[in-house]
Amino acid sequence: MEEKAIIEKIRRIRVNKNITLKALANKTGLTEGYLSRIENSENAPPISTLSRIAQGLDIDTSYLFIPENKNDDENPNIVIVRKEAIREDGTNTPHGRSVHGYHFEPLAPKKRGKNMQPYILVPDFEPGESLQHEGEEFLYILEGRIEFFYGTEKFSLNKGDCVYFESHIPHNGRSIGEEKAKVLIILHSYKRF
Repeated sequence: MEEKAIIEKIRRIRVNKNITLKALANKTGLTEGYLSRIENSENAPPISTLSRIAQGLDIDTSYLFIPENKNDDENPNIVIVRKEAIREDGTNTPHGRSVHGYHFEPLAPKKRGKNMQPYILVPDFEPGESLQHEGEEFLYILEGRIEFFYGTEKFSLNKGDCVYFESHIPHNGRSIGEEKAKVLIILHSYKRF
């Protein structure tokens, strides 16, 4: 899905729910001016910012990546994604996108009301933007190697390694070695009531 379509969807959802930019700013901790710049931009913000906006709109982050022509008659309690729908390198599928040094592919984008968000992540060789958001994350290295930065610490993770961490600490990573790594990542965002 194109970045501009994601931004248009954010605005449409906000307007349809009668949420002002000021109210969304209060819910997300982002400034009203920053939210306005996002809505008037051609480029989507980092996934951590998209996650905060989605929480403020009371939607799943992955919903922002679903094309508008999805079938609403599907069973909302289960989502099956066949391997044919995901490329081996985790890229170039209908819901995937690259932003800030990462390519991520949502694995259950049509599931509504979920507490976890599973992705396949393919980090570039240069570290992406540091991310920091509410919740917890789990990473499992499917292929290759990554250098993972967590706060002021640095870790080398190989195929088969995993890490579970609080995501309010700044974190990022990059592929190391000859080929890009492929990582299963599961994000859990705390529900706000």
